[in-house]
Order: sequence, then structure tokens, then C-alpha cells
Amino acid sequence: KNPDRSLPSSKVTIQPNAYHRFATATLRSIAPQQWREVELKVEVQHPGRPNIRNLCREFTVEVGEHTHTVPVQVANYNGGLTDYVPKRVGVKETDVPEFNILMFGTAGASKSSFVNTVMTMLQSPDQTKMYRVAEIGGSADHSTRQLHRFHLKEKFPEVTFNLWDTWGVDRKSYSKDIVNTLVDGKLPQNWKISTSFEKYRKRFEKMEQQLQTEMHAIVFFVPQAMLTDLDDEEIARIQEMFQSLIAKLYNPLVILSKVDEVCPQIRRDPLSKIEEVEALRKKTADLFKIGLNSVRYTVNYTEETERTFGIEALAYENIESALQHCESFVQSRIMRFGSVKASDATDEHGLIWPEDSDDDD
Repeated sequence: KNPDRSLPSSKVTIQPNAYHRFATATLRSIAPQQWREVELKVEVQHPGRPNIRNLCREFTVEVGEHTHTVPVQVANYNGGLTDYVPKRVGVKETDVPEFNILMFGTAGASKSSFVNTVMTMLQSPDQTKMYRVAEIGGSADHSTRQLHRFHLKEKFPEVTFNLWDTWGVDRKSYSKDIVNTLVDGKLPQNWKISTSFEKYRKRFEKMEQQLQTEMHAIVFFVPQAMLTDLDDEEIARIQEMFQSLIAKLYNPLVILSKVDEVCPQIRRDPLSKIEEVEALRKKTADLFKIGLNSVRYTVNYTEETERTFGIEALAYENIESALQHCESFVQSRIMRFGSVKASDATDEHGLIWPEDSDDDD
């Protein structure tokens, strides 16, 4: 917009860099208090499969004699996530329409904040909405009370994965049987922590395990402060759970949360390699006896009012890693057990509901 004087016709130019070529257009003269828009299209190219860390983050735009820097949002590259579809690994879309990513973690492990960040990241570049827990989960404490599915396809049609949020992990709320039933996809959406598992044990045992309803990737969220609070018994219990999941063909992914509490500077550039964070990753791998490549970290939106490339790029990386785990699991599952068949007794979400699963027995 031209504030108080006429501006002559000029050129608008996007300067070339390693990612794209030169682009230019003519901007007609502008009278005082007049708006003028000009559209330039630039095709960003990357050799091979792009790495989100190496993508173009800004354009240099020249308007006449003035130079401006225009930031690029991660949302411009979100199409890469749509490459991860079940049919790419040998299953029909009708058999496994979407991947299921299960999120474990203690209460306060920032699972819901992670979902907020992912949903904000999945928006188109021109949207500015910052998602909050109350808007997506119905209540701030839903994750500590019941199993909740975020069916992202309803808001983002190109997305082919669901995020499943669970109640906080502790000695009382989880047993080996509950974990196995959960990852086998037999617990229905909105299953409450207060519902008696024993009451439905026989029904769950009779249910046929289906690839379409199974969890295809397991993500365990660990607040970095918890690493020093765990006693030997708790560590052993987590190690046992991980080994049990590995035996079921899963490769659990651990995401460290709240790392900015010990490294506040990481919020400025979440993709930077910081010694303290790398030390936390190694400590986690050693504690849980898993590979370092299976330990990641997250920096979530908290009180931000504007979208940032670094936070969303990190969320992109974490989701991409989980989707790679999904593909690996489905491939391994088919190789071991053969073809997939859909269940006849399922609801519209592919899950069997106990008639009275809301009972607080």
C-alpha cells in the first residue's frame, strides 16, 4: 500500500539462490492510499528427497530500489508428509486407510502441546490460527482420563495418519495386558481409565487383531526432568515395556519434551544442535537401552502468537520419523503374517465398542 505519494511503475524481483531461479514481474504505478498486488510464482527445487532442515527459509524480494526479506513457512513443504500412505507399502487403502500413531507418556509430558503444534504446522501458509488443547480435545485433561483419537483428516484432507493420545503412564494405570490390548487396536476410542479392564478381558481376547485398527507406530513422550526422577524399578518397567513392543515388531520412538527448560536458547532455533540436548538424548538412550536414532526431542508452541519455521520444522521431522516407523511396522507385519483382512464387526472408525464402556467400575 502506498501511504502518501505516487509511486512510478517498477519491477518486483525475487532474487535467485541455491533453491530457486530468478523471477520478476511488473508493478504498475500506485496512487496515494492505493493498494496494488502482484503475484510471482517460484518453483523451489531440491536434489533428491528434501530434508526439512535444508529447505529454503526465505526469499529476497526487490521492489524498485527497496529490498525485503520474506520468510517461508514449513507449511509450503507439508506435501512431503502426504507421501506416507499405507498403499505405498503394499496394502489397499480400503484395508488400511490411515496410519495410527500412539502417543504414550507421563501426565504433563506435553503430548497435547505436541498435537497443537502439529495441527498448527499442518495448516496452509496463509492461516495464522494457533491451536490450543481446549479446542481440539474438548477439555484440558482429556489425555489423563481416556483414549482419544485426533482424526486429522477431518481438518486436513490430505493427511493420512491419526494421532492417539492416552492417559498418563504410572504403575496403576498401565499393565502389560492393557498395553498389548491398546497397541493391538482393541481398546475403543474414548475408553476411560476408570473402566474395568478385567470386565472386558474375555471380549478383548476373542477379538481378532486387525492391521487397520492396530497402532502402527509408538511414540513415548518423556519430560527431560523425569530422567533424573526415575528410580531403578521405573526404569526397569519402561525397559520391559519397550522390549515387549519390540517383540511385537514395533521400534518405539522416544521424544524428549520440555528441553527448553534446560536450554532456553533452543526456542530461538529448535533445529540447532546443542550440546546439552544431545547429552539428554544419549542419557535417554542409555537408560531405556534403545538406539540413539530412536530418541528425538520436541519444542512445542506454548504462548506464541505467530508461527515460526523452527518449531514447525521440528514437528515435521518428528511426524515424518513416526510415519517412517509406521511404514516399517506395516511391512514387517505383512511379511510375518501375510495378507490383511478387514473386520466385519467394527464401527465407522474401525473399532469395536463395548456397549457399556463408559461404566466407571
